[in-house]
Amino acid sequence: MSTGHKHKKKKHTEFTFQSLIRLTVFSIIVFFIISFISGQKTNSIQTIDSTLSVDKAESNFILGKTTEISNNIYQSIPEDSRKQLENLNQNPVTTLVQEKINLIKEQSQGFPQKQIKDIQKMIIQNIYENSIRNIDSQ
Repeated sequence: MSTGHKHKKKKHTEFTFQSLIRLTVFSIIVFFIISFISGQKTNSIQTIDSTLSVDKAESNFILGKTTEISNNIYQSIPEDSRKQLENLNQNPVTTLVQEKINLIKEQSQGFPQKQIKDIQKMIIQNIYENSIRNIDSQ
């Protein structure tokens, strides 16, 4: 008797060199976008948190290796992709996103203080209305 269940074969997923290149390109694009949005330059890797217990020689070694690796990865990207990455900040969509971020930053300045003032005004308004109702009902 057949139960009607068919077993599906699991597809074997290979992690090829091409997959590694795609993942690397994606990671670089994400890194540049995050760096651009945060307003930091890509060479801000040089700023190492002072709370880390890394001495100057170690930090220079790490920075040198990181720079060397990122340069090697950057050189392996096709020329067209490199040009697109270099001109990312001139892209109209990127410019629009940056403008929106700046607008949100601008509008959010002093937001908590404005909310506190509005709440205080509402409390005073409610007390006033309750007092008027109490006087009218007497």
